[in-house]
Amino acid sequence: MLKVLKSGSAETTRFRADGAAFLALALLCGFLGGGLGALALGKQMSPAVSHGLLLDLFVLVPAFIGGMGRLVLPRELAATPGALVALDRLAFALLAGGALCAAGGIAAPGLFAMSLLFWTFGICALATSTVVDCLECRKGRFRDLSPFAWSQLLASLGIIVIAPVMLAGVAHDLMGGMTGTSAVQSWLVRVQTPLLALVITLALGAIATLIPGHSLSSRLIVPSAMAIPSVLVPVIWAHGTIVPGTSDILLRALGVALPSIALIGLVCLGLWRRNIDLDIGFSWSFPALLLLAAGWALSLFPDRPELFHSAMLFGAIFALFGCYYSWQEDALHAPAPAWLARIHLVSMGVAVFAMMPMFPVLSLLGNAGMIVSMFCVGLLIVRFLSAASSPARAGLR
Repeated sequence: MLKVLKSGSAETTRFRADGAAFLALALLCGFLGGGLGALALGKQMSPAVSHGLLLDLFVLVPAFIGGMGRLVLPRELAATPGALVALDRLAFALLAGGALCAAGGIAAPGLFAMSLLFWTFGICALATSTVVDCLECRKGRFRDLSPFAWSQLLASLGIIVIAPVMLAGVAHDLMGGMTGTSAVQSWLVRVQTPLLALVITLALGAIATLIPGHSLSSRLIVPSAMAIPSVLVPVIWAHGTIVPGTSDILLRALGVALPSIALIGLVCLGLWRRNIDLDIGFSWSFPALLLLAAGWALSLFPDRPELFHSAMLFGAIFALFGCYYSWQEDALHAPAPAWLARIHLVSMGVAVFAMMPMFPVLSLLGNAGMIVSMFCVGLLIVRFLSAASSPARAGLR
């Protein structure tokens, strides 16, 4: 048995610090990966691989599980195993090392394979910690877990399936004579759909928690909808890497379209019954659901595959910010100013146009929205540091 520490103020403080560290790492990787995307437009191989590694592996999944998971989950736990804190910090060190290798691969392409190795061990350590946390520290029955906790548990199980298969595939290609850069690039493309399904699971869990209502309180429908993209899709994908023939369209329908449409249907039912409060959580969650539910249709346009990927990622980012705003208000008792939340929400909505390069004017407007959104994120960081450093407001002592 793990040594159990009571979920008191000191342990909660550690989990908040760990969550903030994972969010900071994800933010830095996002900025760095976005900058490298400009170099990737020149069709250079190394910047493109570095861009893909940073954005696909080191941003959303660590931000949801390592960041918001470590901030939100302690509020649902009766006790915290002390050994998991060390495991989380090991995971952070491995992921940080992997991110450095991904960036350094531009100068030394051999580091790309090392980056994937670090990421695999780091993300599996983080996932294992989350699974143990949810199983050993839950207060009651499984059906009493919130949709957010379910999404963390199910997505972590999916990670434990996907990451080792991806690493084994790259190792197999390397032994077959393929270069490290080509092998990593090939598997980044192949792993996009199951990784996206995990991001969808995490986003749906956050959304279902942000917009609670009678229809969303079902302890069967929401976990079942999230189990499809988080467990079924990774298993089918892993089988398809050994026995070719699995259709990406089928995986996207199961992992993205079906659960997203099911949840947006529940939201509409809740609105019809007037069970959902139109608060800041709903303001961020509804555009997230729209992008997640309708964005998959963009995959039907094979000449612009990046549109589907961008729509899904934007939807997940909306859910991530909504989860953070809600946590800051409930846990720190320091809600963001209404004007900041509105400007941030509008700027993110405008930033969606950045994924439309076929319309230069809209794309330019979207880039301007992204810049404004980054300033809003900077203000959120300052506010978080101010609130967290105040014992009376953060309740850390």
